[in-house]
Amino acid sequence: MPAYMFVAVTYDDMVWTDAYRRDVPAIIAAHGGRYLAKSLNAERLEGDGPMPDTIAVLEFPSITAAKGLLAAPEYQPYARARQAGADTTIYIMEG
Repeated sequence: MPAYMFVAVTYDDMVWTDAYRRDVPAIIAAHGGRYLAKSLNAERLEGDGPMPDTIAVLEFPSITAAKGLLAAPEYQPYARARQAGADTTIYIMEG
């Protein structure tokens, strides 16, 4: 069953973003994932929490594949850079 990952990012320091945008899509693809949508200009329709700077939706073949991306050794340097330079919330659900 497909799984969908929702990622909300609020930037503190964007120094990490060029390498992340350049390299991470190939790592995502290697785990069977693909971006469905990514926006710097999302619109809030309801709620009042803080609005993230970027929202992304990714599709994976399974929850296991999506979790595999986050645990992958080749992804770890990018995850650490993102975590150091942004506040990120990641959700996953079966579709």
